[in-house]
Amino acid sequence: MAAQESGKHVKRVGEFLVENKIITQAQLREALELQKDNRERLIGEILVTLGYLSKEDLVMALEMYIVDSDVNPSHVDEWLDQDEVDMIIERMKEKK
Repeated sequence: MAAQESGKHVKRVGEFLVENKIITQAQLREALELQKDNRERLIGEILVTLGYLSKEDLVMALEMYIVDSDVNPSHVDEWLDQDEVDMIIERMKEKK
């Protein structure tokens, strides 16, 4: 059940960020366009790279997403895992 859990639609992280006015629809579209060329990059990482979110805002938003959606899909587990957060921060440092 990728798109549904307990009979309800599970929002994608990008949808959640737009609905909660953390980013705009235009910012999400831009990030998704960039992700098309680089599928292994996480949408959150792209948004941070573009400067639309700080690393701290991303982690807080993902925590809100899990609480709000009441689901625990594997891709979100990876995002909130400390090793994953550290990896994103390291990638950011390498790009500067």
